[in-house]
Amino acid sequence: MELFNEVKNRYFQLVYRIINECAEGMVRGDLLRLIDEGEFEQKVIGKNQQSFSDMLLNKCNEDDNLGLLEEKEGLYYPVIEGSGELPLPVRFTKLEKAWLKAMVEKPEINMLLGPTTLEKLQKELADFDSPVRDEYFEITNTLKLPDIEQQQAYRENFKLLLQALLQEKPIRYSNTDKAGNLHGNKLALPINLEYSMRDSRFRVSMYSIDDNRPVMANVFTLTDIRIVDEEVGINREKAKKLLFEQKYSEEPVILEVTDRKTAMERCFMCFSGMERTSRDLGNKKYEIRLNYYLFEEENLIRNIISLGPYVKVISPQRIADEIVDRVKRAISLYSQSQN
Repeated sequence: MELFNEVKNRYFQLVYRIINECAEGMVRGDLLRLIDEGEFEQKVIGKNQQSFSDMLLNKCNEDDNLGLLEEKEGLYYPVIEGSGELPLPVRFTKLEKAWLKAMVEKPEINMLLGPTTLEKLQKELADFDSPVRDEYFEITNTLKLPDIEQQQAYRENFKLLLQALLQEKPIRYSNTDKAGNLHGNKLALPINLEYSMRDSRFRVSMYSIDDNRPVMANVFTLTDIRIVDEEVGINREKAKKLLFEQKYSEEPVILEVTDRKTAMERCFMCFSGMERTSRDLGNKKYEIRLNYYLFEEENLIRNIISLGPYVKVISPQRIADEIVDRVKRAISLYSQSQN
């Protein structure tokens, strides 16, 4: 039946999801919402031009009804009885297996999966030969940072933050900034956990209740993390909304890039996660405007410095002054080390 061609048609995955989510019974309204999220905008399908919802809820004639669900006491259940927890087991394509085999071999996966789940996946994929291998890829624009010494504490921090996210609970934590200043017993609501391929580190985005602003911190630098039941007057969705409302600096950073030694390519790679525009100034010079999150300014400055002499900050002046100051300090420290 073409409706369920798993390669060509999205309805295959939609039916798979509906059958499994109806395992414990689902009311008609929730079922219709699932269908609305997953179906095409064109509601009418099938040889007799019926709607997918009517076909699934058995509202058509016998030939057009899908017969996959049955209604009992106001709830819809799948007619399929599975042998496990779900009526339909999870099925992976060869491409998904290739990706999964490559992922379970990454050391970072230990942060995301428990040992039991990881061992089960490794066992199931042991005989599958994945073509996705590190030696086939060259990852550029990365930083080689020192190994994290307290790996166990790093994992515990990650688990606590993940638990706080799932429960939508605030946390209290301590953190030491780059200047060595200790910020103790801070109250914040975690928003997202993020992974940077550039330096192979997990970071957490939070909304600081104490400072009333979004912050970002390295997971491995946090200490004394604990989930608390304190009333913070804000939930995760509202915190995310505030983050987007406050996300941009008051003015963009404007760069002049001279395209030598692949400077433009490196520039676009460095700022791939930011909203940006560019225009050709002629003579291999380009102007790039960057809008950025306020808490990304530190990484922005580092990236500009890493691009070397082929990038010039046109504005704002405070960013240009900060970069000049850092370069002068670096030269001074290098000179001292040579004496």
